[in-house]
Amino acid sequence: MSASLSTWLRRLDRRVPWPALLAAGVFVLLGLRALETHLRARTAAAGPGFAAAAAAQDDLDVEIAERRSLKNLVAVNLDRAKRDAASLSRSRRVLFEGGLALSEEKRLLEKQWEIMTTWVLVDPTADRVQIMHGDQIDQILPLKGARERAVGGDRRALPARAVIVSKERFAHPERGKSEESDGRLDWDPPQVGTSSRARALGEYVLFTHEGLIIHGPPLDKKEHEAYAHLCLTLPLAVARKLYTRTFIGTTVVVKPASGAAPAAP
Repeated sequence: MSASLSTWLRRLDRRVPWPALLAAGVFVLLGLRALETHLRARTAAAGPGFAAAAAAQDDLDVEIAERRSLKNLVAVNLDRAKRDAASLSRSRRVLFEGGLALSEEKRLLEKQWEIMTTWVLVDPTADRVQIMHGDQIDQILPLKGARERAVGGDRRALPARAVIVSKERFAHPERGKSEESDGRLDWDPPQVGTSSRARALGEYVLFTHEGLIIHGPPLDKKEHEAYAHLCLTLPLAVARKLYTRTFIGTTVVVKPASGAAPAAP
């Protein structure tokens, strides 16, 4: 094995004749020349593709730049839209709250106007009660023979006009009394005695400043006739309707038997 290796090495060490060396050099140069020619041809053939790729790359760079610019513009517009939406939401909330406040104020004004313009006309000649709003008739209710009268020996004159000062679903006939004398207020509490609650006046009781008491049918007629007061006893449904539709301060006008039209409050 070692002999063959040394023999092979001695063969490699031999000198090559110059014609062979020249031929090998020429062959190598021709090969390099052919390779260069081939590469030039391939490069020339690939030139249009390279130009197209370069143009495509330039177009892609431009498109990327446009996309980035568009993205930035969209981001700016989105931020602006968010701010505008928040501002719009606040404005709508303020507008909604303002609308609610205006609606509530309108409701209160309408209620105040209703209170100010509501009055009651008792017309014995037509046997009816009219709930009025200004000069307009809002509702007509039957009196069914009810008349203003003094009960229990009360000798006061029957009022043609009375103002409601108290409304009670059930009421005891005995009322407290207050008088101002020499700058001092004297108060006498109600003396209820042994009378049952609301048996004399019944339900839906309206007390007036002039002493007229408007109420539904009494539960005990004997107690009712014994209690001294100026009375207008109405049917239960009519008393309930007046109790619901009137207010503290509502004026009750009793039309005289002569038929003369009373002036509106």
